[in-house]
Amino acid sequence: MQGIFRQLASTGLTGLAIAGCALMAPAPALALSEQEILEKLESIPVFLIVNGDGQSLTASVGETEEEQVQVPLVFINSTEAENFLTAAAEEDSPIAEGAQLAVLPLNQVYSQASSQLDSPESLVYVPSVQSVQEASQIAQQEFQGVPLYAAVNLEEGQYLLTSDNTLPMFFSLADLQSQVSALIDTNPAIEEVIGVEVTTFEGILSNMAANDPDIDEFLELVQFVPSSQTLQYLDSLSTGAN
Repeated sequence: MQGIFRQLASTGLTGLAIAGCALMAPAPALALSEQEILEKLESIPVFLIVNGDGQSLTASVGETEEEQVQVPLVFINSTEAENFLTAAAEEDSPIAEGAQLAVLPLNQVYSQASSQLDSPESLVYVPSVQSVQEASQIAQQEFQGVPLYAAVNLEEGQYLLTSDNTLPMFFSLADLQSQVSALIDTNPAIEEVIGVEVTTFEGILSNMAANDPDIDEFLELVQFVPSSQTLQYLDSLSTGAN
């Protein structure tokens, strides 16, 4: 899809806050390359609202009016994108005229942002309302950004890795809970020591792009896990097309 970063309409939104992440401090390692970041983002489907020319719905970001630029709104959840379109149509907003959802792997969106914007970190990610509410309950404070959930060993203060030495970070709390429940079923004794940590996708992505050798080895272990709801939605599109 060409030209997805050209302005379709501005929502007047400001950029979401990028929160820092409490990460373990491993031994120094080589920085993550852009190619490594793109490979990690390839598994994440995202949703853009575009018009017939493939122009994306954008938001204004920047500290001052002179610094503001138009960047695409990247919806993590199909339901939120559809709700946005429905609300726009009900309000007779010009945004809704001819608009539709486009599904792209995030690595493509990120790569185009790298070439067309000052920084791919300028992208504005839109989480689901439910995920933000769940993250706020876990963090016990107002949560800003796209939540990512990971399982932790509360006694050792470490993240739980898979057998192939990766760290799954889930966009869906329910999906993480399902995996943890399966672990507890096989070993009930670990139920008391497993907890959930929530951080922001923006924070992890910002750290990946920061070339910080103190955390790059840790970040190499991260594996993003799209929500099962999103994957089911894409399956339904595929089934409908067939």
